[in-house]
Parts: sequence; C-alpha cells; structure tokens
Amino acid sequence: MLSLLPLLLVNGIVFGAIYGLNAVGFSIMYNATSIINFTQGEFVMLGGMLTLVIYGDGRVPLPVAALAAIAATTLIGLTIERVAIRPLWRRRAKDWTYIFMLFAVATVIPNAVMLLISRDAQTFPAFSGDRPLALGGVSIAPQALWVLGVTAVAAAALHGFFNHTLTGKAMKASAINRRAAGWMGIPVERMVALSFALAALLGALGGVVFTPLITTQFNTGLAFTLKGFAAAVIGGLGNIGGAIVGGLVLGILEALSTAFVSSMYGDAVTYGILLVILLVRPSGFFRPLVELQQEEI
Repeated sequence: MLSLLPLLLVNGIVFGAIYGLNAVGFSIMYNATSIINFTQGEFVMLGGMLTLVIYGDGRVPLPVAALAAIAATTLIGLTIERVAIRPLWRRRAKDWTYIFMLFAVATVIPNAVMLLISRDAQTFPAFSGDRPLALGGVSIAPQALWVLGVTAVAAAALHGFFNHTLTGKAMKASAINRRAAGWMGIPVERMVALSFALAALLGALGGVVFTPLITTQFNTGLAFTLKGFAAAVIGGLGNIGGAIVGGLVLGILEALSTAFVSSMYGDAVTYGILLVILLVRPSGFFRPLVELQQEEI
C-alpha cells in the first residue's frame, strides 16, 4: 500500500487544488459581505455543465465553449447578487437572512439544470488528450496539470489584484470596515457585486478544468460547497493564501483516508481529522483577512 503513496499524494494535490480554488471564492465573498456563499459549489457545477451544452458534439471549439461557460456563470453570479442579495443588503437584513436566501438559490439552480440540461453524469474531452504522463514514476493525466496550472495562475493573479490594484485594495478596505470605506468614497455595493462575480468566475473555472478528469452532474455542487467551505475555514476564513493551503490539506487527507481506511468512511475520517485541526487552531492555519490592521492594506 505504501507504494501507492506518491500517486495518492498527487491525486490529493489535484483534488485539493480545486477545493482550494473554491475556498478562495468563499473567502472573497466573506470578505466583502461577511456571509457564507452556499451557492459556491453550484458555480463549479455550472462551469462544467454549461461548457458541455455550448460545446455540444464538437460544433463549438472547446476553448470557446469553456470561455463562454465561464462568462455565463459569472453573469449568473452577478444576477444572484442583483436580484437576491442587494435588496437584502439595502434593507440591512440579518446575516441569517442571507444564509436562507443563498440556500434557496442553491436549491433552485441544480433543479433548473436537471430540468433544462440533464440529470445524468456528463463530461467533455480533456484539453490535452488522455494519454498519461510519467512524472517521477507516477502516471498523471495531462488534465491534472491543467488543474494545477490554472489554480496556481488564479492564486497569483488574485494576490496581485488584492495587493497591487486600487480595486483590490478597495475590496479589502470594504471587508475591514464597510462604513468607513463608504465614507472614503469606495462604492461598497459595487465591491459586493464584484465579489459575487469573482466567486462565480473562480467556481466556473474550477468546473471547466476539473470536469474532464471526472464527471459533472446537476447535484455535484453540494459536495463542492461543503469541501470548499471546510477548506476556507481550515485556511482562515477570508485569507486567500490560506484557502489554497486548506484545500490542499483537505484533498491530501481525503486521498489518504480513502486509500488507507475505506472509501465508505473517507469523508468521515477526513472531517474527523479536520475537527481535530480546528480544535487546535480554531481560526484556521492563517489569520483571517478581517483581522488585518488598517496599515496592512
């Protein structure tokens, strides 16, 4: 069994990269609104399903279909913010109101996909073929490298965005103190809409690169929501870099527990270990963004 350890670690890192990308979406949303976006996993599902619909049987080139699906999912994220969240935001609704609203949206989306697209598991071709690559004695699918590469590029781009652009710094300021940010002329509502757009874009991006490795289905969003949220909490809810680390930890634990314990109890073992981690580090591995001091912006 130990001979499988390198392969298990590679698989854990690949799955963890997607969990981390999803956790970043949670973190961005939490920073901007202080609420948990329980529709995040549905964006992953939509990225894969919409790519499949647009791609069809090859009538549209796969890169074009993928970009169109990401754009469409981002637009759906903006629509959710405009229709479901902004009215509550303007009425200064309680946090639990947002939670119930997003749960409702997360229930409607998969049912709509089931009715309008398909209820069966679906996939589409890998970006670079299916022939495995041998890396250090481990065979890895080319699509897995796409997953890792896209996650790394997205993480680097977000780091640059939040630390070196005025809009990114405005989002951080809105996260730390929305009222003061408004007094300084920062359009807080626009920052909230941008956070939904970024969360949807990241989710769709994950769905597009991950679906060829496995499959996607109308009801897969819930699993991505739970694991993305767990990864975000482990890394320090609101911390972008911590979200990636949390995702990798979650993916590796999942791979090891499934192999060395049982696939039936893999999730139970994984979440049990995560419970222990959070008992030792209640705020996660890294400090949440909302605890940053003003001079760190």
